[in-house]
Amino acid sequence: MFHSDFIPIKGLAGHLLFSQTKKNWKATLTTREMVFQKPHLSYYILLSDIIGLMPYSLPQMNQMHKPEWPIEIERHGKQYYKLSVARLNIINRHGVHSIGATDLVVPMNDRFLQFIQSHTDLIPLAVDKK
Repeated sequence: MFHSDFIPIKGLAGHLLFSQTKKNWKATLTTREMVFQKPHLSYYILLSDIIGLMPYSLPQMNQMHKPEWPIEIERHGKQYYKLSVARLNIINRHGVHSIGATDLVVPMNDRFLQFIQSHTDLIPLAVDKK
């Protein structure tokens, strides 16, 4: 039997558009929802709950060890985005927990963004890539 540290998400609504797994990170997009997963933790978002999406620069490594930045961030790619949502479902081994309006910083590649753009009302903004 196959064992994975990713929590299985059953019964996704809509049609599968995109799914990508890289080391300890998995992203799934359907026509109605998206799921971001790391081992033992999943973030479930309905596309209709997305308020906005904008590029985000992660803090430099030396800034992350200051007392005001206690969270250790795993770097999964070059492009990170801050996803603002009206509701976020967090799924862990203890159950499902819903929280209201919040922001979530996640890695996304261009292909994933193209699928989001084609299936939501989000309007892309031109970003100066350095």
